[in-house]
Amino acid sequence: MPSPFAPVAPGVLVATSRRMQTTTTLVVHGDRGLLVDPAWLPDELEAIADDLTALGIRVTSGLSTHPHHDHLLWHPRFGDGHRWASSRAVEVVREHADELRAELTDPFPPGVLRLFGRLEPLPGADAVGDVAEIPDPFSTDLTSDPLLAITHDAHAPGHTALWAPHRGVLVVGDMLSDVELPLPATGLDAYLAGLDVLAPYVGRASVLVPGHGTPTADPGARLDADRHYLEAVLAGRTPDDPRLANEGMRDEHARTVAMVG
Repeated sequence: MPSPFAPVAPGVLVATSRRMQTTTTLVVHGDRGLLVDPAWLPDELEAIADDLTALGIRVTSGLSTHPHHDHLLWHPRFGDGHRWASSRAVEVVREHADELRAELTDPFPPGVLRLFGRLEPLPGADAVGDVAEIPDPFSTDLTSDPLLAITHDAHAPGHTALWAPHRGVLVVGDMLSDVELPLPATGLDAYLAGLDVLAPYVGRASVLVPGHGTPTADPGARLDADRHYLEAVLAGRTPDDPRLANEGMRDEHARTVAMVG
């Protein structure tokens, strides 16, 4: 069976699910790895575990970018390292655990269900604009290879992006997608503020990995597309955006327009 992972930058691999083009990102340092948002289907989680074994990679920690059910999964074979999220995201998962679990309609094994949403608050990832270093993700000296979580509230409360500055890679969760429109959690102002938080990192990134869709070597174009879409909505115009033709996006667009009032 071919590997689910494809390299997008040195030491950064991405797997793409059959469902909604959901991405899983693996950041590797030697034989150790940080696993971001492993998803989604039961056989895909198993394939990721198989590939980690084949690659000789031990997952020493994980990151959940935000508190939506498709970004809270974990397989027992991924190990028992810290699984980080922002403090607000952890609160949301704890408050809505039953509702989130009910959104899992596939027959997941008991071990996967047991580990669903089992997250720890990342120190320093508390408020919009916080930049927190992920502690010891590779159990080694990180002075030459830091990994940073950037917090905002755009797509979900306590949403984080992962910035790997020495690799030039920005993993943004459910933002800046080529297949999904901006999906605000509470309003367009919070979403635009989230884009402002991400903008300096987008400007420095060589590769951007969205939570759904295709990684890109032109991160700035993704940021511009989201800004232009939201500007059109705020101005009462129908956006000229090809993502409107994708499945479910007309309904999401109507929901976003309704937020404007």
